Parts: sequence; structure tokens; C-alpha cells
Amino acid sequence: MLENTHADTATLKLNSKAAAKAAKAGPAFSVDVDAAPFRRALSALMPYSEPRNTIPILGCVTISMDAPAQRLGVSLFDIDMAIETTLPALSSFGSGDAFAVPLRTLAAFMNGADGEVVEIRKAATDERVTFTCGDFSAAIIPMPADEAPRLTGPKFSDAGFRRIPLAEGVMSWLLGLTLPFVSTEETRYYLNGVAFEFGVDDDGMLRAIATDGHRLGSRQTKTTANIVGRPTVIIPRAAIKAVAHLAAGKEVVLSVDDMKAELSFGDTVIRTKLIDGTFPDWRRVVPKGPFKEFELDAGKIGRLHRASGGVRRERGVAVKVKPCEGGMSVSANNPEFGEVSAVFRGETPEGVDAFGVNSRYFADMAKAFGAKRIRLGFTGSGDPLMVNVSGGPAGEFAVLMPMRV
Repeated sequence: MLENTHADTATLKLNSKAAAKAAKAGPAFSVDVDAAPFRRALSALMPYSEPRNTIPILGCVTISMDAPAQRLGVSLFDIDMAIETTLPALSSFGSGDAFAVPLRTLAAFMNGADGEVVEIRKAATDERVTFTCGDFSAAIIPMPADEAPRLTGPKFSDAGFRRIPLAEGVMSWLLGLTLPFVSTEETRYYLNGVAFEFGVDDDGMLRAIATDGHRLGSRQTKTTANIVGRPTVIIPRAAIKAVAHLAAGKEVVLSVDDMKAELSFGDTVIRTKLIDGTFPDWRRVVPKGPFKEFELDAGKIGRLHRASGGVRRERGVAVKVKPCEGGMSVSANNPEFGEVSAVFRGETPEGVDAFGVNSRYFADMAKAFGAKRIRLGFTGSGDPLMVNVSGGPAGEFAVLMPMRV
């Protein structure tokens, strides 16, 4: 046993020396780039890098150079997702290999440095990479870039390959009513993302759906592409959050096959593995009507949620919605602390009984539509509620499950 342990330790030392030798023996790397876009690129990657990772390379940013295009690559590679972006280089000398350095170390340096240009240098005989920005410099020991996991894009030859270009802001709009409802419950992993449907029943629509079992959001869009139907794909929550943040308001090209998805926008590409699971038949929970409809002020729903926080105390407490003189009343009641309520002025709907909904879910839903007022469709106090916006586009709706009050 001691001999085996000694052998393992010796092997680790040899591997460590070999890695250091590989990093040291690389060719010269010399590139200058504008500091501002370089700093922004690093900051954009920070939320998607684990602060404490048992695999060091996963906490590193990979720096590479495309000499013919004169562009510097700044990339973050994880096991299931990759985010790659490029910046124009001011000048470059030599074709040096790519290298990886700790993202947080480099980002912290750039946040403090005051220069307008970053000079990135690595000599073939030096183990360190030097970053110089104004009067500041940092010498960082790199790791070999080939240790980072690489995720290729969807295969064009795959029978399930689809490429859908989306105009400015369309992807952001699709995610606005779906990302808030993505489940975080790991036991139902197939709900931990946004499902995309392609041309169901040859309707030519790209449709996005998300649900956590308590609420559901759906939006659809017609695109310039000729959408041919294929099975639904589920893009994981991490990639969806990255796209919603980094591609806000931009043109996005969505490409998928049966195992991976790629979302490209501007100079950035996000690649991700798909969730290997079957999204539930969500249409079964969508209420069919006929509905008794009424509208509520979306902003007031959010204000009531905040105002009743001291009464509710617990996250899962329901608010009671009921008709009253002059409109609708929404109230949060706790026998130990009291009651907070608000009146939503308008016509008092006929045939609507009192019902309960989760206060936080109700507030999130009111915000997700991005409208001043939301319209609720009621069929019974124990039935799911249909939620949409008056005059909203077809296929835009949400479903909210009721609670007992």
C-alpha cells in the first residue's frame, strides 16, 4: 500500500512537471488590445465561473489569437457550456499558442489597472504571462489551454439540425416570459431549462415554454427561416441565463441538433449541451375556458407583495383575491400578525369567486409580461388561472396554479 502511494505521488509530480514544462516551452505570445472591451469581456464571463472549483482549469479564462483575422479570443469553458468571444487586436507579433489563466485573478487586475491599452506578453522561455496596462502590470502563471474541456457546436449533418435566425430583441422577448418560471428543483431535471418547439403541426412557429409545476409561461414567434418540425429541445438554465444577460436586445442565431445548442450574437458564441430528458405535455394544464376575465394593475401586485412581506413572513403564503365594491381586493392574512390588503379599482367581475395564489409567484408573473396591466381568466376557484395581456400577441400567455386560502 505504501509503495502504491509513493508511486502515485511520484506520478503526480511528474505530471505536474510535464504540465509546467509544456506551458514554459510554448512559443512567444505578444498582443495589444484596447483595455475597455477586454475588461468588459472578462466581467461578462465572471457570473458563469464557479468561485471555488475543485478542477482549476474550469476557473480559468482561455486567451487565444487568430492571427489572420487579427482578433483576440477570450473564452470560458465548462463541462456543459462554453462562452467564447473575440476582440479586435491593435497589434500582434508571433502566432503563440493559447493559454489559460485564472479568470478572477485577471479580472481583478483589470478592474484596478488604469491604462487604455493592455499589452499581453509571454516569452518562450518564461513560465509567466505578463499583462501590462498603464502603470500596472501582472505576471500570472498560466495553465495549458488544451486542458480546458471543449464543446463543439451542433452538427449540420445531424437529422435534427435546425438553424433559426432571430431579429433584434426577439430572443430576449421569448425568454422574458419563460426564464422566470424555469424550475430549480434538481429532482425534476427536465424542467431546469427552457423548452423550444420547432414548427409543431407545421405552424412555422418557434415556441419557448418553461414551467416549474406551479406556473408556466409560453411565447412564440414567426421567423424568416422555413422551420421544419423536429422534437422539442431543452436548453439548460445556465445557458439561458447567460443568453438573457449577454444577448439582451441583440440579433441571435439559434442552432440545435439532438445533443447540443449554439446561440451566436455579435462577436460571442454560447454552446451548451441539451438536457437529456422529455419535457412534459404542457398543453394538458392550459385551461381551455370559457373564462370570466378581469384585469389588474401589474405594478400594484408587486407593491402589495412588498408591503405584505412583514405579515406573510413565509415564502409560500398565499394572497386571497376576491371581488369587492369598486373592483377586486387582494389581501395577505396571518393570524399572528394581521392583514395587509389593496383594492384594484375597476369593474367588479360577475361570477368570480374568491381564490388564492402564491404571493411571490403572482408578483413574478405580473412583472414577467412587462405590461402595466395583466388579464386573468377564471374558470373556478380550484382551477388554473390563464394570464395574459389585453391585445397581446397570439401564443403569449402564462398559467398560474391556485392555492387554498
